[in-house]
Amino acid sequence: MYHKLLPEANKILNEVEKLSSNSLYFRDDLEILIKITQQNEKFRLLEKISFHAKFSNGLLKVIKRKDPLIEETFLLKSSGEYKDNLQIVISLLVSLLKEESDFIRTIFEEKYFGLNQQCLNNLNDLCSDLSYLKLYLNDLKDG
Repeated sequence: MYHKLLPEANKILNEVEKLSSNSLYFRDDLEILIKITQQNEKFRLLEKISFHAKFSNGLLKVIKRKDPLIEETFLLKSSGEYKDNLQIVISLLVSLLKEESDFIRTIFEEKYFGLNQQCLNNLNDLCSDLSYLKLYLNDLKDG
């Protein structure tokens, strides 16, 4: 499996940043997640998180577009899938962070997991960053 060959977090971040055209929202938090993953050997968990984040990010783009050619029932179904996937992302992040310090967990809880608009915006932006990580991980598998 490719995770045995995963480079240092900084190298991963540099590559992910290139993929994003230097448009990461929360580079520092992404770095924390990558380092936690490497320290605890939770590569499959990070891969799941990035998969669901990328899926959520794609659904959000479809929903925001509000294309008149897209049927209302599809948009409603997409909205439900988007919400479900965000809950999966949150649950997986909580699982990844469970062994971390209270300080780190509190930062993520207050920044991403709260039930308010700012946390939702932050979570969507983190999902965008994780989408680029997913692209990077896919490139590693293919390479």
